[in-house]
Amino acid sequence: MAIFNKGDTMAKNTDATTIISIGSKITGEFNISAKLHVEGEIEGKIYSTNSISIGKTGIIKGELKANKLLVDGLFEGKVEVDLLEITKSGRIIGEIIIKDLIIDQGGVFEGTSTLKKKDASKKS
Repeated sequence: MAIFNKGDTMAKNTDATTIISIGSKITGEFNISAKLHVEGEIEGKIYSTNSISIGKTGIIKGELKANKLLVDGLFEGKVEVDLLEITKSGRIIGEIIIKDLIIDQGGVFEGTSTLKKKDASKKS
């Protein structure tokens, strides 16, 4: 397959994962369609149509909107997601706007929470 293929599927592949590795620190506004895993540090705004995970060494500070967020490290700021999961070593400080929330024993949430209304227009 050529690098510049007319039927390029890489740009359309939402199963791909972007990794911010330990020791990396980036700042800015990010629009992501792939999965994101953070072991380094991000400060800014993150908008995703996929899931985001913060590893044990990962830190995100700012605003985040995504389908799902798994926190095993630290998040400070405002989160708006359908599903938020905080593991036993995860910590969130700030505001959360969620449909569903899972906090493992030992996980920490300090702040305010708002429940999103579930879409009542969907019929089984």
